[in-house]
Amino acid sequence: MVAVFLTIIISFFITSLFGYVVHWSLHQKWAGILYKAHRVHHFQKYPISDFISDTYRQAGINSTPKFFFIGALPLIIVPIVLWHAGIMPLSIMITVLIVEAIMGFLHNYLHDAFHIRNHWLYRVPVINKWFSHWFKLHYLHHYNIKKNFGICNFFWDRVFGSFWKIDKSVRVKS
Repeated sequence: MVAVFLTIIISFFITSLFGYVVHWSLHQKWAGILYKAHRVHHFQKYPISDFISDTYRQAGINSTPKFFFIGALPLIIVPIVLWHAGIMPLSIMITVLIVEAIMGFLHNYLHDAFHIRNHWLYRVPVINKWFSHWFKLHYLHHYNIKKNFGICNFFWDRVFGSFWKIDKSVRVKS
């Protein structure tokens, strides 16, 4: 049981670091076509002046979730290979893959929800406080694309100095 709990914690940190690095990379010119595709989300689909809509505006061929999935393939393949080689027990491999799947789903779902007006998460007690807070931090990311690369976890933004806490310098429009 301790091994499964530690696996959940370690998988969470590795997966959240992966999400941070990929999102940060999508904002670097050296990422080429991926950089250009992600800019569609920021400057055409969801510019700061039009940050939310009634339904999510898909970026079509410039959709970045597919880049996250392709980039995540090593995170998915490595535990399977380690299990197959007899290095990792089946229960640990399954735990790693479940944590990665949950975090991938939450990352994508919450990100899209931030851009939808009056999303149902605003109406759920307890969750609405977290959601509103994360919404504001994501809004700041669209305001300054060099800050707040996290979606539901801003730990790595704090570690790498890209965190921008909510303050009165920017009025968040919801």
